[in-house]
Amino acid sequence: MAKQYLPNPPELILLKALWEKGPMAIRMLHDECALDLAWSFSSTRKTLERMTAKGFLILHKPEKSVAQYTAKASKTTILANMTRDFTSRVLELKDPPPNTLFSSSKILNDDELEELEGLLGL
Repeated sequence: MAKQYLPNPPELILLKALWEKGPMAIRMLHDECALDLAWSFSSTRKTLERMTAKGFLILHKPEKSVAQYTAKASKTTILANMTRDFTSRVLELKDPPPNTLFSSSKILNDDELEELEGLLGL
Protein backbone atom coordinates (compact mmCIF):
# COMPACT_ATOMS: atom_id res chain seq x y z
CA MET A 1 0.00 0.00 0.00
CA ALA A 2 1.32 3.45 -0.89
CA LYS A 3 2.21 5.83 1.90
CA GLN A 4 -0.58 8.31 2.64
CA TYR A 5 0.67 11.83 3.11
CA LEU A 6 -1.14 14.54 5.00
CA PRO A 7 -0.67 18.08 3.74
CA ASN A 8 1.25 20.48 5.95
CA PRO A 9 -0.29 23.96 6.54
CA PRO A 10 1.19 25.67 3.43
CA GLU A 11 0.28 22.68 1.25
CA LEU A 12 -3.28 22.83 2.54
CA ILE A 13 -3.50 26.53 1.60
CA LEU A 14 -2.43 25.69 -1.96
CA LEU A 15 -4.82 22.73 -2.16
CA LYS A 16 -7.74 24.82 -0.92
CA ALA A 17 -7.07 27.40 -3.63
CA LEU A 18 -7.03 24.69 -6.30
CA TRP A 19 -10.18 23.06 -4.94
CA GLU A 20 -11.98 26.39 -4.98
CA LYS A 21 -10.70 27.88 -8.24
CA GLY A 22 -9.70 24.83 -10.30
CA PRO A 23 -6.48 24.35 -12.30
CA MET A 24 -4.03 27.24 -12.14
CA ALA A 25 -0.64 28.22 -13.49
CA ILE A 26 2.12 28.52 -10.92
CA ARG A 27 2.18 32.33 -10.99
CA MET A 28 -1.59 32.58 -10.59
CA LEU A 29 -1.59 30.09 -7.72
CA HIS A 30 1.30 31.90 -6.04
CA ASP A 31 -0.52 35.25 -6.35
CA GLU A 32 -3.79 33.71 -5.11
CA CYS A 33 -2.09 32.43 -1.93
CA ALA A 34 0.50 35.19 -1.45
CA LEU A 35 -1.15 36.82 1.58
CA ASP A 36 -1.52 33.52 3.42
CA LEU A 37 1.92 32.15 2.54
CA ALA A 38 4.07 35.33 2.59
CA TRP A 39 6.98 33.70 0.83
CA SER A 40 8.83 33.84 -2.49
CA PHE A 41 7.70 32.52 -5.85
CA SER A 42 10.53 29.99 -5.76
CA SER A 43 9.21 28.62 -2.45
CA THR A 44 5.78 28.15 -4.03
CA ARG A 45 7.33 26.43 -7.04
CA LYS A 46 9.38 24.06 -4.85
CA THR A 47 6.39 23.28 -2.65
CA LEU A 48 4.27 22.48 -5.72
CA GLU A 49 6.99 20.12 -6.97
CA ARG A 50 7.00 18.30 -3.62
CA MET A 51 3.21 18.16 -3.57
CA THR A 52 3.24 16.58 -7.02
CA ALA A 53 5.74 13.96 -5.82
CA LYS A 54 3.50 13.22 -2.83
CA GLY A 55 0.52 12.68 -5.14
CA PHE A 56 -1.48 15.76 -4.12
CA LEU A 57 -1.21 17.48 -7.52
CA ILE A 58 -0.93 16.83 -11.23
CA LEU A 59 1.13 19.11 -13.45
CA HIS A 60 -0.28 19.55 -16.95
CA LYS A 61 2.19 20.89 -19.51
CA PRO A 62 0.25 21.58 -22.72
CA GLU A 63 2.41 22.12 -25.78
CA LYS A 64 1.20 25.62 -26.64
CA SER A 65 0.02 26.98 -23.33
CA VAL A 66 1.13 27.66 -19.75
CA ALA A 67 1.64 24.68 -17.45
CA GLN A 68 -1.06 24.30 -14.81
CA TYR A 69 -1.44 22.46 -11.55
CA THR A 70 -4.60 20.53 -10.71
CA ALA A 71 -5.51 19.02 -7.37
CA LYS A 72 -5.27 15.25 -7.74
CA ALA A 73 -6.28 14.60 -4.15
CA SER A 74 -9.96 15.23 -3.53
CA LYS A 75 -11.01 17.63 -0.82
CA THR A 76 -13.12 15.02 0.96
CA THR A 77 -10.38 12.36 0.91
CA ILE A 78 -7.79 14.76 2.32
CA LEU A 79 -10.19 16.03 4.99
CA ALA A 80 -11.17 12.47 5.93
CA ASN A 81 -7.50 11.45 6.24
CA MET A 82 -6.66 14.54 8.30
CA THR A 83 -9.69 13.97 10.54
CA ARG A 84 -8.84 10.30 11.09
CA ASP A 85 -5.23 11.21 11.88
CA PHE A 86 -6.21 13.94 14.34
CA THR A 87 -8.94 11.99 16.12
CA SER A 88 -6.89 8.79 16.47
CA ARG A 89 -3.33 10.07 16.92
CA VAL A 90 -3.98 13.29 18.84
CA LEU A 91 -7.28 12.67 20.63
CA GLU A 92 -6.84 8.87 20.84
CA LEU A 93 -10.45 8.29 19.85
CA LYS A 94 -11.50 4.95 18.39
CA ASP A 95 -14.91 6.10 17.14
CA PRO A 96 -15.54 8.56 14.31
CA PRO A 97 -16.11 12.20 15.28
CA PRO A 98 -19.66 13.54 15.43
CA ASN A 99 -20.94 14.71 12.04
CA THR A 100 -21.79 18.09 13.57
CA LEU A 101 -18.06 18.79 13.47
CA PHE A 102 -18.39 19.54 9.75
CA SER A 103 -21.95 20.88 9.49
CA SER A 104 -21.03 24.58 9.41
CA SER A 105 -17.89 24.23 7.27
CA LYS A 106 -17.35 27.04 4.77
CA ILE A 107 -15.41 24.82 2.37
CA LEU A 108 -17.86 21.91 2.05
CA ASN A 109 -21.06 21.95 0.04
CA ASP A 110 -23.91 19.53 0.86
CA ASP A 111 -22.68 16.83 -1.54
CA GLU A 112 -19.13 17.04 -0.21
CA LEU A 113 -20.40 16.94 3.36
CA GLU A 114 -22.35 13.78 2.58
CA GLU A 115 -19.30 12.23 0.87
CA LEU A 116 -17.05 13.09 3.82
CA GLU A 117 -19.52 11.58 6.26
CA GLY A 118 -19.49 8.42 4.15
CA LEU A 119 -15.69 8.29 4.12
CA LEU A 120 -15.60 8.67 7.90
CA GLY A 121 -18.40 6.17 8.51
CA LEU A 122 -20.67 8.71 10.18
